[in-house]
Amino acid sequence: MLTIQQTAKLLSTDNYHFEFLSFSMMLMRLKMLYAGDHSPANVEHFTQEINSFLEKFKANMSADISTLQKL
Repeated sequence: MLTIQQTAKLLSTDNYHFEFLSFSMMLMRLKMLYAGDHSPANVEHFTQEINSFLEKFKANMSADISTLQKL
């Protein structure tokens, strides 16, 4: 699971490529929201949303989860 610091790093850079299309699309949406508001409350909400998604689809996203663990 991602921490708040890892989420902020993930949403502030474009250095990562993910195979699961719906995860990439969700990150694009969250990056746009993050660009408009970097508040700790928003980052915490984004972290929860990402972690919920990962938990739901972890069986299908093993390669992407490996990438996230390197953050």
